[in-house]
Amino acid sequence: MLLQNRVALITAGDCRVGRRMASLLARHGASLVLCGLDQAQGNQLVQQLERKGAKARFCLVDVAAPNDVEAVVKDAIATFGRIDILCNNASFSLLGNDAAVLDLTTESWEHIVSISLQGAFLFSHYALPFLSRSTMGSIINIVPYPRKGMHVVEGTSRGWMIAMTRDIAEGTLRAGVRVNLIWPHVAVSGATLASYQVALAHKVFRMPRRDKDAARAIARATLYLASDVSVDVTGAVVVVDADYPQWA
Repeated sequence: MLLQNRVALITAGDCRVGRRMASLLARHGASLVLCGLDQAQGNQLVQQLERKGAKARFCLVDVAAPNDVEAVVKDAIATFGRIDILCNNASFSLLGNDAAVLDLTTESWEHIVSISLQGAFLFSHYALPFLSRSTMGSIINIVPYPRKGMHVVEGTSRGWMIAMTRDIAEGTLRAGVRVNLIWPHVAVSGATLASYQVALAHKVFRMPRRDKDAARAIARATLYLASDVSVDVTGAVVVVDADYPQWA
């Protein structure tokens, strides 16, 4: 097992990719703190993991709310005594929204930035003191691949995420915490998509109708970056193509 006796905190753990991550990390020995907005889905996942012998718990959280984030981190420490892995998987998408840049409301801008960027910052901020106590602390940021048709705020927030990943990685070298980013080619990283948006993604962006293979690829990349196998990797952007070349 690659993650025996380690504790992983996964945001958007109740979403498709989050569930796949949780299952794979648990299979390799990690205890899990999952957080998201769907209590029923979260509880169901915890029960499934526990039936397989894993230790897990679920916490409701607004990733853009500092008090919520701090409470989740404290809950993880109170429950498991440590945090070794942080997976910032929460994001939000306007895929299919064809509003012009000038029509974008400030509320939409702030909402996407707060989930995709501020959430990752807050969790990193509150978890870092505990990650630095681990011998193998690892932060893994996950964002959808920005493609033609994505809204300007999405592409902008993902560019910021690259910069933040690399800046935090540089600042945590002495603390021994590695920080990397997974850059999936298909938009399945936990983004909230309405049914019409999913249909559009199938048609325009060739997102697989059964995207379990993409989710599995992202989960495998997460396992790699969370484990000792990637001990020399930090500040990196790892592209996961999931059978679709980057230039497709």
